[in-house]
Amino acid sequence: MKQILLIVLCSLPCLIMAQTNCSLFKDEAHKSACELYWKAIEYNQGSRESQELFVQSLKACPTYGPSLHEMSVPYLKRGDFFNWKQLMDRAVAADPIWLSDRGWCLFKFLRDYKNSFADLKRLYDINKGQPGYSGDGDYNLRIIMALNQRAMGNLKASLAYFNECITDHEKKEWVGLFDYLHLGVTRMMLKDYKGAIADLNRETKKYEKLADTYYYLGLCYKKLGQDQKAYTNFTQAKELFTKTGYYRNDPYCEVPDQVYLSDIEDELKKFKN
Repeated sequence: MKQILLIVLCSLPCLIMAQTNCSLFKDEAHKSACELYWKAIEYNQGSRESQELFVQSLKACPTYGPSLHEMSVPYLKRGDFFNWKQLMDRAVAADPIWLSDRGWCLFKFLRDYKNSFADLKRLYDINKGQPGYSGDGDYNLRIIMALNQRAMGNLKASLAYFNECITDHEKKEWVGLFDYLHLGVTRMMLKDYKGAIADLNRETKKYEKLADTYYYLGLCYKKLGQDQKAYTNFTQAKELFTKTGYYRNDPYCEVPDQVYLSDIEDELKKFKN
């Protein structure tokens, strides 16, 4: 599910709505920027027609958040991170709500964990502990904050954000699809193998057929000296990976805690030696 938030600036209070009625704006700058934005998104994303209309929109209102954001996306997808960030920095300067997208993309595409965390922590503070969700909808941004901390080597701080987010969501009977997986891997990194196994088993109840989970279960059982259980889980991971295709991947980049077939096969080979 994709949610579009439209933020209209230019010295007026921030207006956020699912779809902006351009006639609501009292001045021509806002109205024109809004109308040009809607014309731009009628064309294919990144097309010349679309980008030129965004340029016109920003000439009418240089801090019109939706145009700054949407114009930046094709640069991001092409790997032109310089131009993407130039536009996103302007969007964030206009309104901090765009910290969510910038922080998420800094994490996912640039592996800039320090600045990603800074963006998301700022939004976390502004929104009193509720920073929102990632651009793909897969993660509460507190999970991304936890993954940022983990990537910077701050495992205990990472665990604290994981626990805060997951405990909050367990009360609401909703936990992210991969949250227990990442929590389990983090406990494994802290050498809490029994705790990691408990979290990974919770992940199998959330997503029963994910190859990645069984691979990490295999690693944990191996560390505990339970070779038969390790072998069983590595075998299950390979079967899911090769026969059903249930494993984590992304068309743009490697995802957190992603497992490759070669990782699984390397572990299985050790049982034959």
